[in-house]
Amino acid sequence: MPMKSFVVRSTQDGWMVQREGKKAPESMHRKKDVAVRRGRAMAKRAGGVLKIKGKNGKIQAKRSYAA
Repeated sequence: MPMKSFVVRSTQDGWMVQREGKKAPESMHRKKDVAVRRGRAMAKRAGGVLKIKGKNGKIQAKRSYAA
């Protein structure tokens, strides 16, 4: 079974957590740190990966929560 990946990325309105391969965001947040916490919780629950991107779109950090 493929590992689930979640991405924290910038939007015009703030920050979103999005499952890779999906168009709709899982959640929207005004602050990056809140989005990272939410993304971490989702990735841990799914046993997946969290990628954190900066405003420029480049990956700043990648964290694996595989069991």
